[in-house]
Amino acid sequence: MTIWTPNLDAFEGPLYLKLVKAIEQAIHGGTLPPQTRLPTMRALADKLGVTVGTVTRAYAEAERRGLLAARVGHGTWVRGEADPANEWVIRNEDSHRIELWQNLPVQLDRAAIIKPMLNELAEGDLNALLGYDKEAGRPEQRQLFVDWLTGLGVNCREEHLLFSHGAQHGIMLALLATGCVGETILCEGLSYPGMLGNARQLKNQVVGLPLDEEGLIPAALDAACRQRRAKLLYLTPTLQNPTTAVMSLARREAIVAIARRHDLLIIEDDVNGLLPETTTPPLVNLAPERVIYLGSLAKIACGGLRVGFVLTPPALRNGFAQAMRLSSWMVSPLLIELACKLVSQHQIMPLIELQRRILARRGELLRHLLPGARWQPGSMHAWLPLPEPWRSQEFAEAANALDVGVASGEHFAAGQFAAPQGVRLSLSQPATDARVAEGLERLAGLLRAAPPTNPLL
Repeated sequence: MTIWTPNLDAFEGPLYLKLVKAIEQAIHGGTLPPQTRLPTMRALADKLGVTVGTVTRAYAEAERRGLLAARVGHGTWVRGEADPANEWVIRNEDSHRIELWQNLPVQLDRAAIIKPMLNELAEGDLNALLGYDKEAGRPEQRQLFVDWLTGLGVNCREEHLLFSHGAQHGIMLALLATGCVGETILCEGLSYPGMLGNARQLKNQVVGLPLDEEGLIPAALDAACRQRRAKLLYLTPTLQNPTTAVMSLARREAIVAIARRHDLLIIEDDVNGLLPETTTPPLVNLAPERVIYLGSLAKIACGGLRVGFVLTPPALRNGFAQAMRLSSWMVSPLLIELACKLVSQHQIMPLIELQRRILARRGELLRHLLPGARWQPGSMHAWLPLPEPWRSQEFAEAANALDVGVASGEHFAAGQFAAPQGVRLSLSQPATDARVAEGLERLAGLLRAAPPTNPLL
């Protein structure tokens, strides 16, 4: 641990802001390089002769500004290129390396489906799809998607839907449309890195809450709402990322009741919602007045299509329209029309069903090779709890040395939530079942080998 003691007399303002300025100056000046671990709050408070509360407030503000990172049990350190957020990029496999790293759609011959549709578009009024259009897409396009979603059990209306550049863009739109910039966001303690990155860019304070086998614990949510002011809750009720948890209807109803009691808006990320064969009614069916529902064709059809959809509460419709115009004006009419053809020509469900069968085979491989892993039918990923004394980052590094990519639990830790020791395994990314099996066998061998005697803390 670095014993760093700044001179606060060189700065003006309240004590905690003086310390923030000192941290910022030390980082920019090279005194505190990336990954430097700072003193504990009590140790620095004693050195400076200030209260622990002053240092706590300064560290929190520095973290909000993106200068520091903190994790319960791991301390506080200077952000840098090794931060999990900066590592969250698509990695490609080669003949030796196997990636169980990212939830990419199962590799299928999608070109055979898409090419005839592209020909149809080329033979039609292509110029009409190559100009500017309305930010929400055309009414007939929205109605087509509404009819499709309604048939799948999602209650929605045409005037409440707009298209997005995938669910990731939908998250950003939701944060902008709700005015949740610099505000507190509640979420599952382990959450989607894309959301955490969006929140970081908008200077949000993210508070991760405890989970169980069904996901977010209602009592923890209620307690958090009583202890702090928050206007937004982000969660993934179906095939939660990374734990694979699926909320029961009773759990969803409890979450909605708490949100109504505390006037909390909910972002429901249902990007995995169509992957299981049996589904539970989404939160938007239970509380359409306060749930922002996000979906996408990326996981179930084509990742490169980049067409998602957002169901907005009526009161937020104008806010979403403005956020769309400011962020990208619109989604490409050409891509929306192609997505509409996928839906209208009934090509979506066969893609989903084929992906389900492939994932079911890979789930069986996982059950035999890594019986301690958690996986649910339809899920692209599994969660592997690690035995003592393994630590998640250390296991990920050891797997990487075996040319297997996995995602450490640290990538998903929200705010200061203490991530359990585990890694996410993406079964969908490798090209073949054989590659999945080989990757899982390497990991099983790693777990059978003698564990490290001096785990990295």
